[in-house]
Amino acid sequence: MDKVKVAVTGLGIVNSAGLNVEESWANVLQGNPMAKIDERLDGLSVNWSCPIVGFNERSSIDPKLMWRIDKFVQYLLEASNEAIADSQLDINESYSKGTRVGVVVGNSLGGVETLEKSHSKFLEKGESGAKASMIPAVMGNMGAAQIACLLGIKGPVITINTACASGGDSIGIAKNLIETGKCDSVIVGCSEAPITPLIVSSFNRLRALSTNSDLKHSSRPFDQERDGFVISEGAGVLIVENEKMAKARNAFIYGYISGYGTSNDAYHVTTPAPEGDGLKRAVQMALEDAGLSANKIDSINAHGTSTHLNDETEGIVFKSIFPHRPVVTSTKGVTGHSLGATGAVEAIYSVLSLSQQRIPMVSGLVNPDSSIDLNLATETIDRAHIRNILSSSVGFGGQNSVIIFSKK
Repeated sequence: MDKVKVAVTGLGIVNSAGLNVEESWANVLQGNPMAKIDERLDGLSVNWSCPIVGFNERSSIDPKLMWRIDKFVQYLLEASNEAIADSQLDINESYSKGTRVGVVVGNSLGGVETLEKSHSKFLEKGESGAKASMIPAVMGNMGAAQIACLLGIKGPVITINTACASGGDSIGIAKNLIETGKCDSVIVGCSEAPITPLIVSSFNRLRALSTNSDLKHSSRPFDQERDGFVISEGAGVLIVENEKMAKARNAFIYGYISGYGTSNDAYHVTTPAPEGDGLKRAVQMALEDAGLSANKIDSINAHGTSTHLNDETEGIVFKSIFPHRPVVTSTKGVTGHSLGATGAVEAIYSVLSLSQQRIPMVSGLVNPDSSIDLNLATETIDRAHIRNILSSSVGFGGQNSVIIFSKK
């Protein structure tokens, strides 16, 4: 029996680079860094982020719902609305009134902003300051649950938390749901709203954040002078379908999810394994799943956090597995690092690279680290020749997730 092909038919983004796919992709291609002084971080030694600007004014979410849900859910619903509209997916008409549709959503920190504000109210007012609405607002599964409730989706509704690998793992699990016949279509993505004083201060204490106040170069993946990431927020959502179903309704197909690999380092909760052994396994699993030899990968959208260890580890892995030196990019020089959401957003950028044959530049890169020695995109490449593109994600806890997208 032929393997079921999993098609990507819809895309949606809300992030620092834009409030929809078109805006976000344009800023990524132009290499416009989005780091800004953030008033939410007043008084902190790192008081900048890559924030979302203008969301409330342009959101399509019902105002009656908006006040009851945390920002991580707001961003997810907005990106979902765009992705569904882009795919022209009619859940009730096309997919047995929602029973053949799934939702797989990744998230790392849940409704942390709501939790922090609620805790402050409790400390101020005692028990009377507690609200029943806080519980569903902060739970990590509420993004997926809200999509299901709003759209009448009755198939598998799953929440994934593998830290910064959550987006990639969510896409891989959605792929498996379609390949095994459990779903015909899946709304898949990841969201994060982590920009709070507590979270930023804690990451800074971990020495994970860039302390470079030159905001055009604070986030500079693979640069010799890189010193950490710039925290960000947002969501990315894809509509993925059984190819036969997508073609039957004449959907536009951006590309196919051909390979998925996931692994754990089992080494350290914040430090990647030496020589990138875990990430190597995930890459090899994805290649095997796609039925591709390593030399068939034409481009890589790296996790590329702008931290010393992450970039160095990816350099070791990609150099050892891909001696033909495919073009490598990281879009975090523009968007910053949105933790769990990053894998889904960068998967969308990878799909757009494949569909449009364009590879974004590594923004912020001034002096490439010669010890890493990758074929980095120092400027945006038009008219690229991409048949297969790999997107990698690495998370705390030793998580590794790799997705391969293909033209056919």
